[in-house]
Amino acid sequence: MAISDAHMHPTDCGRGEYYPGSDSAEILMGCTARASEWDAMSLLGDRRVIRSYGVHPWYPEEWGPDAEARLRAVLSEDRVAHVGEIGLDSKRGALKDQVAPFQAQLSMAESEDRIASIHMIGTEKDVLDILRARPHGRVILHSYGSDSYAKPFAEEGCYFSISPRILSRSEVRVRRLLEALPEDRVLIETDAPNMGRRFEGLGAFAEKLSSVTGIGGIGDMATANLRRLLDG
Repeated sequence: MAISDAHMHPTDCGRGEYYPGSDSAEILMGCTARASEWDAMSLLGDRRVIRSYGVHPWYPEEWGPDAEARLRAVLSEDRVAHVGEIGLDSKRGALKDQVAPFQAQLSMAESEDRIASIHMIGTEKDVLDILRARPHGRVILHSYGSDSYAKPFAEEGCYFSISPRILSRSEVRVRRLLEALPEDRVLIETDAPNMGRRFEGLGAFAEKLSSVTGIGGIGDMATANLRRLLDG
């Protein structure tokens, strides 16, 4: 089974020991939360890591003209890097402070033809409205969990990355979520080092999703989807 991780934080995980079984992953989409992590991300030697640079909605005060100029320079120097983790979070901080940094980073991802990895907690409508109102290119919705918004986000061309935290829900709810998503847009992730209590490895997670949903080979399917997204 091919497995790939669509969202993790390698600079928070130590020296290549990302999580149990990570040595078998083919692709690792690495994200940052703060500009202070960007240098460490750029120095990672693991060739499986696809680097992404961004300012998380928890830290909007760290976004400004200097960070914007630096991110633009980073993307200019690293032509295979992407943008993330960015987004909106209603549970921490004020949304009014998060919107401008999110929109600026999303615009940069679109203008540079990079993938944007988006965090959203309780802000599905806000993120959807922003995506509908502007060009946005390639988007991964990180740790996705809302079957009720699956159709409109799919219409915007988004990919849906499922994390092990979904296993805290009932099997009925997990099945309902996966059935709502286009199979050619499903990705899987760990969000390492924040994998959740039920995490037993990315391969085991993919197998669990397949057994719950009846969708065979989710690991292989998600890897093929991620490769296609990276190819543009």
